[in-house]
Amino acid sequence: MPTEAEVELLIADCTLWDGRAPDPLPHAGIWLRDRVIHWTGPMAACPSEARGAPCLDATGLTAIPGLIDAHLHVCWNGREPVHSLVHRDRDALLLEAVQTLERILASGTTAVRDVGGQEYMEMSLRRAVQAGHIRGPRMRTAGQIICMTGGHGHVVAREADGPEEVRKAAREQIKAGADLVKLMATGGAATPGQEVQATQLTVEEMAAAVQAAHAMGRRVAAHCHGTQGILDAVAAGVDSVEHGTYLTEEAAQRMVARGTALVLTLGVARPDETGHTPAQQAEAERLRPVLAALNDRVRESIAIARAHGVFIGAGSDAGGNALAPHDFSMAREVEHLVQMGFSAQEALTVATRHNARILGWESLLGTLEPGKRADVALLEGNPLEDLGALRRVAAVVQDGRRVL
Repeated sequence: MPTEAEVELLIADCTLWDGRAPDPLPHAGIWLRDRVIHWTGPMAACPSEARGAPCLDATGLTAIPGLIDAHLHVCWNGREPVHSLVHRDRDALLLEAVQTLERILASGTTAVRDVGGQEYMEMSLRRAVQAGHIRGPRMRTAGQIICMTGGHGHVVAREADGPEEVRKAAREQIKAGADLVKLMATGGAATPGQEVQATQLTVEEMAAAVQAAHAMGRRVAAHCHGTQGILDAVAAGVDSVEHGTYLTEEAAQRMVARGTALVLTLGVARPDETGHTPAQQAEAERLRPVLAALNDRVRESIAIARAHGVFIGAGSDAGGNALAPHDFSMAREVEHLVQMGFSAQEALTVATRHNARILGWESLLGTLEPGKRADVALLEGNPLEDLGALRRVAAVVQDGRRVL
């Protein structure tokens, strides 16, 4: 068996979109060694040392950076409501999540940010992936979401009231191994009986969590639909606003001034309604008016964010409700970005380079260039011309090893 230092691979004769250049490079090569990218360029200029490496013939394939999902929930299958899944056997959920991680990786998504799990299962999964016991994407994990008593997601959350209790709750997540802290600034559709625009945690409560997280080098993400919740979260100093459905000009200006990112989750509000189980059909009926309202507003929010230069990321929110399965969910998210006015190149940049920055991995991931980790998705077709190519994954390379 080769050691980690001996892992080497030449991806030969692909079409290369490296996440930086506007146009793909035909007849290109990528030389991977010691888990990182050593060289990219035309095959005609391939270094002589690289030609002796094991070769993956990528003729007819397009190489792109591994996709990154900046907002998902790996513990839940996305086919059943979370408030039902919490009553399932923990081990059964964990084993199902192992399969979920394998599917995510096979879809060309090589890194994810889990923004809320159950009983810290996602942290066990993260450690198992890191140790090589199971296959899955790289993971950033938030642990338990933090909400007010009875707030959005309370069935799985650490409920906390008042700045000091919220500060303690944030520290508890970090103690458990959280890479980031997730706060609930407003209500949400997945929790029955909630008003999505209602403000929940206060500025002072969120600011206490932000101080605790930043002191320990962690970032803070805030679930926000309503306008006042967005303004409160930005005032508290969070690093990213999740969803941002009712964004306004004022909120966008404040986000730019504070450097707050907006993580869109378009697909979760635009579910595929084919092949639903009876339980999913019932949930679809419950959510239909709420999701319709969110969809009506989000296009305006995107226009405002882009006009003001808000830094935009994207996540699938897969697992977040019974209509959000982990099936090519980031491919769907890219498709929805394009439907909302992004070019294919812009949408792919959001799903790779922008999301790498939101995860704090911009020096490691997001582009295919020397020095970055060797995470590559090889597609049948060019996604800049045909977004369907994102669902035709021929091979996936992670850390320089072919895993699909």
